[in-house]
Amino acid sequence: MRLIKYYVIKKTVGLQSILKQNSAFTIIEFILAIFISTALIVGVTAFAAYYFQNYSFSFEENQSVGIAQQALTTLIREIREARISETGAWPIFQSDDNTIIFYGDVTNDGRSDRIRYFITGTNLKKGVIEPTQAPVTYPAENEKVSTVASYVDNAGLPLFKYYNGNWPIDQINNPLPINLRILNTRYISVYIRINVNSNKGAQPFDLKSGVQIRSMKDNL
Repeated sequence: MRLIKYYVIKKTVGLQSILKQNSAFTIIEFILAIFISTALIVGVTAFAAYYFQNYSFSFEENQSVGIAQQALTTLIREIREARISETGAWPIFQSDDNTIIFYGDVTNDGRSDRIRYFITGTNLKKGVIEPTQAPVTYPAENEKVSTVASYVDNAGLPLFKYYNGNWPIDQINNPLPINLRILNTRYISVYIRINVNSNKGAQPFDLKSGVQIRSMKDNL
């Protein structure tokens, strides 16, 4: 009888020991599962944040480049159609590295407008002044200015370069120095460098084009 009782007690103690061991193992598994789940959640969250951040940046960059391309196309077309002003002034009024002022009909009313392209900060802007009625003038206060491209960063390089009628044969006298540009310019090149965010390590996007001034072709 004592032997049976001892056997029952021993079995009971053994079972409790096994239950404790199983209980302890379950807690370890539970903690490990939580750790793995947390790590997965953190990893997925970090990846999602990285993906959406880069997607947003790529979208912004592509959008900015697209807008700049449209601006460049418009600018080239307008320079090509430069002509004498309503006051009889020369087609090109100002020819600086980052500013150009010329005359052309951008409002499609048959009269020459005063058109100005210039850089302010990182924005390429366009200003248009329509001529008044006789006596014809171009009042500065009537200029309508709009931003045509953003994130412009030419890194010190000129937005405009000016060439005479002997370009590209004449490599010595071109591009023209500033004092010879207004009367001698027949060809203008345009360079726009878009740099959305250099902190992300993205490479800038270069846009280049050039155009002859149609009204001056007879002088070539």
